[in-house]
Amino acid sequence: MTMRLAIIGAGSIGEKHAAAAASSGVRVARVVDRNSDRAAALADQYGALSDVDAKAVWDDDSIDAVVICVPNHLHRPMALDAMRAGKDVLLEKPMALTTVECDELVDVAEQTRRVLQVGYSHRFTAVGAAARKCIETGELGEIYHAKAHLHLRRGIPGLGGWFTTKALAGGGALIDVGVHLIDLVLFLLGQPQTASITGKAYSKFGVKMEDYVYETMWAGPPHFPGTFDVEDHATALVSFEGGATLDLQVAWACNLPDNALPQSMVAVLGDRGGLAFELFGDHVRLCHPIAGRNADSKLALPAADQMALQMQDFVEAVRTRKHVVGATPIEARRVQTIVDSIYQSSRTNAPVEL
Repeated sequence: MTMRLAIIGAGSIGEKHAAAAASSGVRVARVVDRNSDRAAALADQYGALSDVDAKAVWDDDSIDAVVICVPNHLHRPMALDAMRAGKDVLLEKPMALTTVECDELVDVAEQTRRVLQVGYSHRFTAVGAAARKCIETGELGEIYHAKAHLHLRRGIPGLGGWFTTKALAGGGALIDVGVHLIDLVLFLLGQPQTASITGKAYSKFGVKMEDYVYETMWAGPPHFPGTFDVEDHATALVSFEGGATLDLQVAWACNLPDNALPQSMVAVLGDRGGLAFELFGDHVRLCHPIAGRNADSKLALPAADQMALQMQDFVEAVRTRKHVVGATPIEARRVQTIVDSIYQSSRTNAPVEL
């Protein structure tokens, strides 16, 4: 039977999920957005109904599942309403604003027996999937350290809007894009338990809103009367049980010279080999011994549609009632706990023990 899906939030991310659903054989049946014109425009593309209130979805017994892609502060209430209405949920990242909010989502998913998958889509990139396979073979040996960074020169989204308002977003660069790095490393390393975290969050660029020079802006243009009370740069050292560590760096804006480093990188170091790749790259670089000598190699990869693959994984999870590759509620909660701990460490200037 073809899944009937509702898209909650008809912005750019909602458009991507709708396209992924259509390409995966899923019927986009309803689109909800507070902006009626935007809801209607996306719904018309797929012959769907449009609504301004999600209650229309909760009351529609023909809807099997929903994708929730609304501002962060609405993730928890929307997902709770969906699950209690009997819908399975693909919830955009982050799972919620805090670990406490995540706990409620975990509990309700268990109580209602609904599939709740969180949209950490970098698990489905060609490089992410290939890196996972390389690690699973054991050819890297004992994994003792990972590095993950994303440095944008001037990439603050929606300056003065909900992206830069802590009450609505939960934080800044860390909770926006840093969570993808954290989840991907946890996924690659087999979901290790976190032992301690030392972190620091900085607000250096967005606080000077009218002096902030940008070329392009996701969710822009700037709203100068608005708020910027989040970080635009965060760094952390995460220690896992068993001794492995993660060096994490993420910046919406920083004065790193162009080409000093790749804009993004994930690297995993083992005692027999290592690998590295860019988040949106088309290859994985490997370091490993060959014939008794150290050697590098490049694993070229075909393109992968991470949104479509994520949707197909969600459909399989709904069909079998078992998670496959996508992030489970417990895994997504683990990401949020690391985020919360980095913020706490920054506020107190002290490590956080978990």
